[in-house]
Amino acid sequence: MASMIKEELCQAFCGMLSVHEIPAGYAVGTGHEGMNGDHIGFYVIGPDIAGRYVVQDDGLTMATLEASGVDLTNKSRSAMLSELREQYAVLFDQESGELKTDHIDQQEVGRVAMRFIAFMLRVQDLLLTTQERTLSTFREDASVLIRQIAGDRAEIIENYVVSPLISDVSAELAILAPNRPPVAVFFGIDDSHVMEALLLQSYAENKKVDCKVIALLETEGAVKGKTRQRANNHLTAVPNFRGDEEAACKRIVREALGIDPTVH
Repeated sequence: MASMIKEELCQAFCGMLSVHEIPAGYAVGTGHEGMNGDHIGFYVIGPDIAGRYVVQDDGLTMATLEASGVDLTNKSRSAMLSELREQYAVLFDQESGELKTDHIDQQEVGRVAMRFIAFMLRVQDLLLTTQERTLSTFREDASVLIRQIAGDRAEIIENYVVSPLISDVSAELAILAPNRPPVAVFFGIDDSHVMEALLLQSYAENKKVDCKVIALLETEGAVKGKTRQRANNHLTAVPNFRGDEEAACKRIVREALGIDPTVH
C-alpha cells in the first residue's frame, strides 16, 4: 500500500512539471498559477565551469509585484519580503532583477528547486494580502464618504442584487433613492472588479432592468487598455477616487438622487 501511495504522489507531482532544455540550462514549468495568471516557472542555469547550478526566476517577479501595487519601499513590506528570502535562501540580483539561489551541486537541484517553488508561492500570498488590504481600505473610505454625502436621502446596501432577473452578479454597494433606479457601485482596484460591473451592465440591458452601474476606480491607472475603454463606453460613470475623493463620490450620489447632492 505504501509503495502504491508513493507512486501516486510521484505521478501527481511529476505530472505538474514540464522541463525543456535551453542554451543556458533548463526551463521548468509547474502546475501552480502565478500572480499574472500564467503558471509559475523557473530556470535551472548551469552547469558552470565548476559543474554547479543556480535556480532562478525570469527576472520579472519583483517588477510584477510593484506593478500590482506592492509598495516595496514600505518598510514593513520590504521586511516581509526580506524575511521570506532569508527563510528560503533566495538572493536578489539588483542589476538583473532576478531572484535566485546560491550555486549548488547537481544532486541538490531537486531539493533546492522545490524550496524555490515554495518561496514563489509565498510571494503570491504577499501580493494577495496586499490587494485584499488595499481593497478593504478603499472600499471603507469610499463607502463612508458616499453615506455621508447621501445622508438620509437614500438607502445604502452592500452586496445588493439589483433585480431577481440578475441574481448572478450583485453590486458591491447599491444606492437606493425613492422613485429612482438603483445605482450599483463596484470598487475598481483592478480589471476583475470592473469586469463585474460590465457584466451587470450587460445583463441589465438584456433583461431590460432599469439601473445605473458605476465603477469607482481607486486611481486613474487602476484599469487600462480595453477594459478601461469598455467601462468608459458602457457604464454610467467611471470616476477616480484618490486625489479628489469628495467629487468622485458626489458624482455617484448625483446619479442616485438625480440632483446635486449638495442641495438639500
